[in-house]
Amino acid sequence: MNRRAAFARTALGLAATLALTASAARADGPWSGTVTAATDYVFRGVSQTYGGAALQAGASYQHDAGWFGGAWASNVDPFPGGSGSVELDLYAGYVRTFAGDWSARASYTRYQYVWDPRPRPYDYGEFAVTVSFRDLVAATVSYEPDTTRYATPGYARGRASTAYELSARWPLRHGLALTASGGYYDLERVYGTHYLAGSAGLHYEWRRLALELTRFYADGAVRRLYEDASADGRWVLSASYRF
Repeated sequence: MNRRAAFARTALGLAATLALTASAARADGPWSGTVTAATDYVFRGVSQTYGGAALQAGASYQHDAGWFGGAWASNVDPFPGGSGSVELDLYAGYVRTFAGDWSARASYTRYQYVWDPRPRPYDYGEFAVTVSFRDLVAATVSYEPDTTRYATPGYARGRASTAYELSARWPLRHGLALTASGGYYDLERVYGTHYLAGSAGLHYEWRRLALELTRFYADGAVRRLYEDASADGRWVLSASYRF
């Protein structure tokens, strides 16, 4: 079995484990989970799979007092044509509602790369604060104290970066909704630059199933940094099942 086939089996096993965990705990109420298949995995204007398909799964726990935690995983392909790995995100935080329709959320996420063939470490952490109005508009500020990346300028580790993001959802009829997002990503202390990226899409939900078609945008700095991994102009189709 070649490395890609072995990795695909590993990613599938990890996704199934997370999904089964969430499904088994569903009766307890606070637990939830999702399994997603997508034609690409795009994060902040950059394809994490170099345009390849992604299998993703997550499980989370939400306490009545506002505390939450969970895990999310996806296959990633750091180098096209090479051996892939699994991104495993572990997160925890607190959410509180106020003034009826508003909520504030604070969280910490640890991004880890499992079975990563790259000789250098790429794990990093992120603190984030989000303020949202219902499920219609959300604004997020994120801070990474130890940003770790590889781009055209080279390998960077342990440098701070900041992200400012805005997302919106406009419900239509029959389970349809329009979605949009945009972000400003400050990498001045990492690579001496910054960039803009965003998306627009159509979301459809029926019972526990969700389908989404999204068009991504990214400015020229993304291509200068990440070359063919830039998601500018890419269309992504995804299907998710919620437990």
